[in-house]
Amino acid sequence: MNKHLPQLDGLRGIAILIVFLGHLVVFGFGLGLSRLGPIPPTGVDLFFVLSGFLITRILLDSREQPNYFKSFYVRRALRIWPLYFVVLTILFVATNHRIAALTFDETRVHWPAFVFYVQNLLYKQATELGPLALAITWSLAVEEQFYGIWPIVVRKVTVRGLTCILFGTILIAPFARVLAPKFGIDPYINPICRFDAMAMGGLVAIWAVNGKLSKRIVFKTTWLILAAAVPLEIACHYLGLTHYLSKTIVGAVFAAVLASSLYSETVIRGLSKGILRALGKVSYCVYLVHAIVAGIAVSLWPGRSLPLALFRIALIAAGTLGIAALSWHFFEEPILRFKRYFPAGGVKTKTAQPHRSPLFLPNPESEREVSGYATER
Repeated sequence: MNKHLPQLDGLRGIAILIVFLGHLVVFGFGLGLSRLGPIPPTGVDLFFVLSGFLITRILLDSREQPNYFKSFYVRRALRIWPLYFVVLTILFVATNHRIAALTFDETRVHWPAFVFYVQNLLYKQATELGPLALAITWSLAVEEQFYGIWPIVVRKVTVRGLTCILFGTILIAPFARVLAPKFGIDPYINPICRFDAMAMGGLVAIWAVNGKLSKRIVFKTTWLILAAAVPLEIACHYLGLTHYLSKTIVGAVFAAVLASSLYSETVIRGLSKGILRALGKVSYCVYLVHAIVAGIAVSLWPGRSLPLALFRIALIAAGTLGIAALSWHFFEEPILRFKRYFPAGGVKTKTAQPHRSPLFLPNPESEREVSGYATER
């Protein structure tokens, strides 16, 4: 059975905090500090790294099972589709032309592109995706495109081959970010330009599942990456390479943090705190609905004064977290219970080896098995 990794809930909680608080600081419905614009996207990078890790981990374990494809795709659909389609219905049917901040031209922004998760391919620029509440769905499209390709590759290719493919993906992404603008494509939303973060998460999964990592290796590698990240970012800035390499550097940092969260008792304890895990559990809904709540708030209480902005921020935070909690308990979790009919298989890591402890676990003496959906976003 899949082991629940509470520290990954905490990492997911950090990711949604970066996105959510970043949007409240950067966009006009909050403080409007647009110079801090690069901050929120780093939360998406962390989500991508986590997705690459979790999905690769699940697929590696179950790839010999006869129900491999059926179990994977049904479980993904149960997790992602219901809430996503509810949000699309709200935006295309209920709020458009009724709430100013959520209004868009439906003759230019077509609903089938969003239903089939190809909005980031049919629209070359993020600015063409409509208001923020719709535009943020590009990241779900990238993940769905990854899910459409990666299970087939994992099923057919050896572990060594998978490692080579993932390294190749990491190397290709910066070059894709160089070439994309020459064809009028926004590299921010293009899957080839963004798969490197998922590939890094996938590499961590391969190395962890096959016992190729140790606490000593992870510790040294993590500190090396963290120490190199800042000077590399500074060098990229002065060389004009930030738009091409920054995402890869950020992804490497998060991959290192992810690896540390599997081996370091200190990191595991820190990430397993209740508030972070609670945020991680409701992160999907928070991501999808916070811009809708923000659009409603700024339409009802327009203005740019600081007191009004702080009032809206408090209202948006309370409304978003309240909706997310209700959604989880009364909508998402009941649907996720159907996953028990489509087991994903167990992960046979080398965690039982004493010298590997406490790989994955906050307490190596209490390995708690839970239903598979708890390990997935």
